[in-house]
Amino acid sequence: MTNQPVSFLDPVSPVAITTHRISVNGRMRDVPALRAEGVVITVKGGFIRVGQIFDAFWLEAAKLPDPRRVVEQLKTVDARPDLFTFTQRAPDTTPKFDFHLDWDNIAAIPVSSHDHWLQKQISAASRRNVRTSEKKGVTVRSCPFDEHYIRGIMAISDESPIRAGRQYWHYGKDFATVDAEQGTYRERSTFLGAYLGDEQIGYLKMVWDTQTAAIMQIVSKMEHRDKRTNNALLSEAVKLCAERGVGHLLYERFVYGNKVDSSLTRFKRENGFVRMDVPCYYVPLTNKGRLALRLGLHKSVKDRLPQRMTDPLLDLRDKWYARQSAGK
Repeated sequence: MTNQPVSFLDPVSPVAITTHRISVNGRMRDVPALRAEGVVITVKGGFIRVGQIFDAFWLEAAKLPDPRRVVEQLKTVDARPDLFTFTQRAPDTTPKFDFHLDWDNIAAIPVSSHDHWLQKQISAASRRNVRTSEKKGVTVRSCPFDEHYIRGIMAISDESPIRAGRQYWHYGKDFATVDAEQGTYRERSTFLGAYLGDEQIGYLKMVWDTQTAAIMQIVSKMEHRDKRTNNALLSEAVKLCAERGVGHLLYERFVYGNKVDSSLTRFKRENGFVRMDVPCYYVPLTNKGRLALRLGLHKSVKDRLPQRMTDPLLDLRDKWYARQSAGK
């Protein structure tokens, strides 16, 4: 594939056939894509090809196209995927479309006031962590997305190639790459920096929409884990949501696949996030797609495996990464 996507119109359809560059495991890769109704639809998979609106979670909800129109457009293309999938945007949880649906989930903090979050929604341990960060001199402020802030992100990312037991995809990236990857949606984003004196020891990026704000990144230096930096960053994010009258702060999924308990899920639960179930729709566009849907093959293998089977595999992966890191 070329570095620059090449687009052309299907001869019998207004849909453009193209490629789109996405990040896969921290590396940029061109994938097949279609353009319809003003959005990019990336296509993934080998035997079962699944299309979805690129970055639908981060686009403004009011500007997303009617998925029924997208489906009708895709049906006119010979190169269409076998399935088209889309997820209803939080906090709208009542099913609205007459397509096959499964339930996905979002981690969300219902926001009324910062004081209510601090006193009523988080655990006693998290409340202590917020106070600990203050006592240890951590300050959090909104920052311009400039060279100083980007260099701060790079210093945090380059602390170690391993985080949470796995390879850290942002380790070792150059300035231009970090600028491009972290600066997406900057016109609708707030960039928070956590500082210990003049040293940036953490950062959080949140993207605003009308009813919600969503955390795209929250990372802090492991060297200063005793400062409870992430708790301080999250506290400031909730405060900004309350000031703007935004009703929900989102942070990706609450539960990933069948892994109902993980360190990330526990962190979210302790800090006031709750599980919000949202409809995820699958629309077959080919006979193969209809068969895949009937057989339940539209879900990834890792989402079909029970946690008792995935936990040992994840433990082996974490040990392998730890050995790789120790050998460097």
